[in-house]
Amino acid sequence: MKRQLQFVHVGKCGGSTVKKLLPTSPVVKKQYSSFFESHINGVVVDSNCDYLFCLRNPISRAFSAFEWRRKLVLEDELPDQVRRFPGERKVLRKYLSLGAMARSLYRPDGRLDQVVARDFRSVHHLRESISFYCQPLLGVLTPGNIFGVVCQETLASDCERVLRVDVSEVRERSNVSKRQIEQDLDAAAINNLRRFLVEDYQCVAALWSLGALSQKQFWSVMTKVV
Repeated sequence: MKRQLQFVHVGKCGGSTVKKLLPTSPVVKKQYSSFFESHINGVVVDSNCDYLFCLRNPISRAFSAFEWRRKLVLEDELPDQVRRFPGERKVLRKYLSLGAMARSLYRPDGRLDQVVARDFRSVHHLRESISFYCQPLLGVLTPGNIFGVVCQETLASDCERVLRVDVSEVRERSNVSKRQIEQDLDAAAINNLRRFLVEDYQCVAALWSLGALSQKQFWSVMTKVV
């Protein structure tokens, strides 16, 4: 009997593209009875299904999440987003950039500022971190039940390799995001984020240790802040 495939859609990791491609994947159709998506409501811990993940460098992902929420809530002021998450709008106005928040995460004595940490977790997709999706599954994941991992940094080639789908229409990202992130995140901000997002990095390492990530994927996700 064919198993189900659970797509663990970690937010701001290219998952919307992967979701669109899944129904067209010949390998998914062949190997699985069906597939379903786990997203911001959490994952389904089930040893009887296989797992497909999308990942991204934790800092790049956090930057993308902050910028996206700032656009929707502060710039566009979309009625269905402004009050969607209590306290989020106030936090976005308070810091205006991820860099400003990141530089405030730790006090001069090195201790975590709990108020800033709480503010960080008030922003949608920052609260639902990589570890939010992955940690609950670490007890059931094995090399045999991980179908694959698609990384934002290598999206097109990963989709072709894992899903056997031609994604030539997926364009490479422009250098605009690279310029923006370099302008916002200085060394202090990046160091603070690496420290604060340690559980995200640990989850990436755990997937790599299970053989789910190639060396290229692993080093790209762990080191490429773009």
